[in-house]
Amino acid sequence: MNNNVKQLLDEKVIEFNSRIDSEPDFSKTIEGKNRTICICVSDGDTYYSKLENLRIEDFVKTEDTNADLVVTANSETLLALIQRKISPVKAYMTGDLKVKASLMDMLLLKRLF
Repeated sequence: MNNNVKQLLDEKVIEFNSRIDSEPDFSKTIEGKNRTICICVSDGDTYYSKLENLRIEDFVKTEDTNADLVVTANSETLLALIQRKISPVKAYMTGDLKVKASLMDMLLLKRLF
């Protein structure tokens, strides 16, 4: 299951970076934003990436959870979120999703997923 999370995160990075290249309005909303992102899979690995210079880097395994945006959920919830089978609001309200971020960073995260 954890390999599926990493694979879907990799696909989201490609999709996000493609949107920056092809959608000028989208790239304007991201311009100048440099953030670190941590995805903590409670029943698996922790992944880290950076948004910098209009690009999100590939997610890499890490032990460090110090980041601007920290998302924590189990692999089943993360897969459902990435595949848009459940809404982030529902997952958050039920406690299945935890997010540590500023309001602006939460809006940025919504654009990633």
